[in-house]
Amino acid sequence: MINDIYVYDDIIEKPYQELIKETLLGGDKPPGVDDPDEPFPWYYISDITDADHESTFQGRFGFTHQYVTPEDGIVSQFHSLFFGLIQNSCKKLKIKEIDVLNGRSFLQTPTNISKDDADSPHVDMIVPHFVMLYYVCDSDGDTLIYNEKTKFAACYPDSEMKFTLKKKVSPKQGRVVLFDGIHWHTAQQPNHRVRCIVNYDLRDLSHVIPGVRI
Repeated sequence: MINDIYVYDDIIEKPYQELIKETLLGGDKPPGVDDPDEPFPWYYISDITDADHESTFQGRFGFTHQYVTPEDGIVSQFHSLFFGLIQNSCKKLKIKEIDVLNGRSFLQTPTNISKDDADSPHVDMIVPHFVMLYYVCDSDGDTLIYNEKTKFAACYPDSEMKFTLKKKVSPKQGRVVLFDGIHWHTAQQPNHRVRCIVNYDLRDLSHVIPGVRI
């Protein structure tokens, strides 16, 4: 179980960082890296934190790419790009065996939305998990992690619920933040640069009773 919020810079080596950035965002190819078999596809979503409109719809559009879904498992050939990133993150937490429950990336373009007007608080899943959030490039649009915790009844809070900030993390290429998925969290909108993240929800199998699956 993760009892704190952990932030690590350069969780992977610089050439690996550049490979991820070049694959997801284009640009100059890192030396010695072949072109991918096909371009990386992004898919439009009408709200970056609530594509299914389960909460108050903010209409803050973005783009996403799903690597793993809870229902279908691996759904993208690009999932393998992040094996090393996941392994390094788990080593930092001394976690030896995991389930990958969910994996996706998000891409946002700059807006004029105030930093005081953050996106909707949410949790990624309604089962126990920990979050691996990796920043593909330097940007603004900080991640906000709150003290308040969910009881895993829903992915979005009641409209009257109040939140107090536990930690703010700024996007920096090569940085990863790891935290218990029980914490409500969200992000600010970027104002100056493209914001791109890799977001995996993982389960530590050392906390799963043998024979019992969630």
